[in-house]
Amino acid sequence: MSLTNLPYDFGCLVNLTSLELRENLLKGLPESVSHLTKLERLDIGDNDIEELPPHIGDLPALQELWLDHNQISHLPPETGCLKNLLCLDVSENRLEDVPEGLAGLTNLTDLHLSQNLIESLPDGIGALTKLAIFKVDQNRLMTLNPNIGKCENLQELILTENLLTELPDTIGNLTKLTNLNVDRNRLSDLPPQIGKLVNLGVLSLRDNRLQYLPPETGNCRELHVLDVSGNRLQYLPLTITALNLKAVWLSENQAQPMLNFQTEVDEVSGQEVLTCFLLPQQEYQHESLEYCGMAGSEGRLYRTGDLSTDNLTAIGPAVNEWAPEDDDSYGLNDQLEVSRVSVVKFREEPETEDGKEVSFSITFHICS
Repeated sequence: MSLTNLPYDFGCLVNLTSLELRENLLKGLPESVSHLTKLERLDIGDNDIEELPPHIGDLPALQELWLDHNQISHLPPETGCLKNLLCLDVSENRLEDVPEGLAGLTNLTDLHLSQNLIESLPDGIGALTKLAIFKVDQNRLMTLNPNIGKCENLQELILTENLLTELPDTIGNLTKLTNLNVDRNRLSDLPPQIGKLVNLGVLSLRDNRLQYLPPETGNCRELHVLDVSGNRLQYLPLTITALNLKAVWLSENQAQPMLNFQTEVDEVSGQEVLTCFLLPQQEYQHESLEYCGMAGSEGRLYRTGDLSTDNLTAIGPAVNEWAPEDDDSYGLNDQLEVSRVSVVKFREEPETEDGKEVSFSITFHICS
């Protein structure tokens, strides 16, 4: 049996510290709840609440407030009076805006606003200087408030499935950020300040409209996973070869996390860049890896064998991994084209005999 309401004198439980009412049919809270001055955790997720009462702000000891899976369209300004609140989850509601009063939650570390109808963030977002995790995916954000750059303790920022066309330059202030996800937006470029994210480990930009990544991406020294599949990239900046990347995703159908890259000179800029058989990306390449991998001379994946410096003199022409062994059309001209390609190796951190990691610099091997 599910609860549809709480008794009016529920607030008499003045010593209550934790209250979980999840998965009921509650439509509201009685005013007496404001008497629960020792309450530290309130979970009323997965109910039928459409409006949160103003007296929600009269819970001075509250540290966790779970409101997910309800029908809430607005948060009362009094929510900002919860000075000790650490975690606020209002995901999967009908939230249309975020009140400016939320700036009062100066101790907040976790803010979950996923799956709502939010079109913008208030300037007060910048007052949440202790915020570590901020999830505002699956909303209607067209811009990211530049004050997000004041949340300097942010470690995880999830912006997936919004309508963002750009990121503010202040994104570079989030130097503690380890995970940035902006999948399925409308980004056409990234600000060069992205290179200031020196602790970033995962950068996911899947399904946007990116044509280029800024060279400053190579300054994200802790970056291990780069997902740019489903974009319109012409090439990747050569600077990323300085990174210890474990995965570079250029297509959702990509079989391996890493590919063989080679250097080319961009005809427009004259700069040396990275390319491979999945670059330039086709507009719908993520729907058909086979088409892009086989389409003309742009599609190149080379099996290079052992390219250690000790074996450099013994290296012969590489073999096109996509060419069938019995395909007569893959002849001398194709082999000569392969032999001119420089195969790029990313910075690695091998383990020594004592288990400690050491670093070594990039090596460019020319097949001859």
